[in-house]
Amino acid sequence: MMKFVRFGILLSILMFVFSCATQKDKKVEIVEQKLKLSFEEIDNNLSKLVAEAKKAGPGKVKFFSGDLFLKANAASMQGDYKTANLIYKHLVELIPTDDFVNKKHAITLIRTGDLKSSKDILAKIFNNSEASDSQTGLLLAGVHSSLGETKESKSIYKRILAKNPKNEEACVFLGKAYALEENTASAVKTLKGCEKKMKGRGIFSYYIGKLFVDKGDLKTALKYFEKSARIEPTFSQSIMAIGVVHEEEKRNDKAAKVYASYLDQHPNDGLILNRIVQLYFSTEQFAKVIPYAEKLSDLEPDNLNLKVKLGILYTDVKKYDQAIYTFKSLLRSVPTNDKILYYLGAIYQETAEYENSIDYFTLIPPESGLYQDSSVQVAQMLSSLAKSEAPQVKGGPNHKRFVQFIDKKISEGDLVVEFSIVKASYMESVQDFKESIASLEKVAEMETFSDNHKYYLASLYDKVADYKSSEQLIFKILKDDPQNAHAWNFLGYSLIERNEDMDKAFEYITNAVEISPNDGFIRDSLGWYYFKVGEIDKALDELLSAIKAEPTDVSIQKHLAIIYSEKRDFKTAKKHIVEAIRYSKEQTERQELNELFKNIESKRLPASFK
Repeated sequence: MMKFVRFGILLSILMFVFSCATQKDKKVEIVEQKLKLSFEEIDNNLSKLVAEAKKAGPGKVKFFSGDLFLKANAASMQGDYKTANLIYKHLVELIPTDDFVNKKHAITLIRTGDLKSSKDILAKIFNNSEASDSQTGLLLAGVHSSLGETKESKSIYKRILAKNPKNEEACVFLGKAYALEENTASAVKTLKGCEKKMKGRGIFSYYIGKLFVDKGDLKTALKYFEKSARIEPTFSQSIMAIGVVHEEEKRNDKAAKVYASYLDQHPNDGLILNRIVQLYFSTEQFAKVIPYAEKLSDLEPDNLNLKVKLGILYTDVKKYDQAIYTFKSLLRSVPTNDKILYYLGAIYQETAEYENSIDYFTLIPPESGLYQDSSVQVAQMLSSLAKSEAPQVKGGPNHKRFVQFIDKKISEGDLVVEFSIVKASYMESVQDFKESIASLEKVAEMETFSDNHKYYLASLYDKVADYKSSEQLIFKILKDDPQNAHAWNFLGYSLIERNEDMDKAFEYITNAVEISPNDGFIRDSLGWYYFKVGEIDKALDELLSAIKAEPTDVSIQKHLAIIYSEKRDFKTAKKHIVEAIRYSKEQTERQELNELFKNIESKRLPASFK
């Protein structure tokens, strides 16, 4: 049984007819009965109603056919083509010679896939018009083509053109029909002939160009696309085709020039605007794409995806105010969209407006794929806010806020290692090494606790002089991976900094150098070893090699400053200490570097560096 909603129109027809001849209670009874009818039964009942209308005379036929047409048309507009078909079938029984109704019936047959029945109806209408009804002829030819009857479709197009030589659609479709038969010569001849008859129309050379694209002859295709554009400069399909050929041939700059030149004259052409925006996006020319994306957004105000792209573009070129405005305007349409909330949070984070950033990141719901990352970002910003509290960081409101947030996230069980690392880093920055170590030790056995995390924990053990724990952790890494250069380097550098067992330190460092000779950090360790044992020139050579590999590393810059000071080259020493300060991110580290700078200025080194 079909659902009642499918019978709404049909039942209203039945109710209308019977209401003319029955009492009210009888009509209710009929409605109740019709609810149980199958589609076939309704078909049979409509047949009876049509027969009754015919028997009743022309007046009844006219009245009933008008109502049937309205119902059929309504069903078609609602996309219910099966119902529309059924009604049109019976409507045609009432008025079989009405070509307009027959044509509507044929169209609904096409939409329900009954091409053969549709073809018969359309052929009759077209023949009745003696080929003057070009719209019906085009439909008929299209049906023939869909059925694989290319010969018949060509015949129809030719008949249309015989009646109207300037019928553009018939000409183009005839050319396509020849192309389907791979008869390129006839297709080109047909299209060229129409071009001569219809002056100023670029569509024919455009379709010739498309024929050659299908054959893989882009050079000839381009020639015809350019001809099409000369004939009809406003025919944007040709402009796009020219550009696409250039893109296919890797001439993106030339394609962009074609699009831009056309848009100078026709700035509101959405087709070409879309294409140039797509091209500039794909080639990451973000500064160039912005004005076109802005224009396209004005033309397509409901295109939310385009607005998102525009917001990303503004962000990429650091037009943060415009990016924020764009994303906020999007939120009015989609207030809970996690991606837009994330973009806003990220922009405010980039501009160091942490409170605004936190507000947007925390609006992202837990079920979002962006929830975990946004939570990590919030944790890092809360850490930065807590670090900025002065003069006493630990115990301040932002410190408490950070600890409360990070502990909650750790307890939730997602990204436990990541959140523990953030907590450890913060606790280290406030000199609470015990809490920092405890935070890492709790997650040290987890699968996602990487070697880098182990190095970090080992460095914290070093800071509290727990060298035994530090070495045990690093040797554990080496047991699993004896060729781990950074592990050997860590052991050696730790001994150098403690001025302990320098021979063992040299052995560890040289192991690291043999495994990874071009690593800047390892070369820094070797240079620092030479400095500690008094071989200044060797130390300088190694550190100059290290700084080439890692020019932004604070430690290497600092070591170079110290060595140049030792060599009494204070100008170069100051240059490196300034670079170290520039790259430094931690306040305590900058304070230490500033002290070193003052000592260099006074042409002496602090005792701790001698």
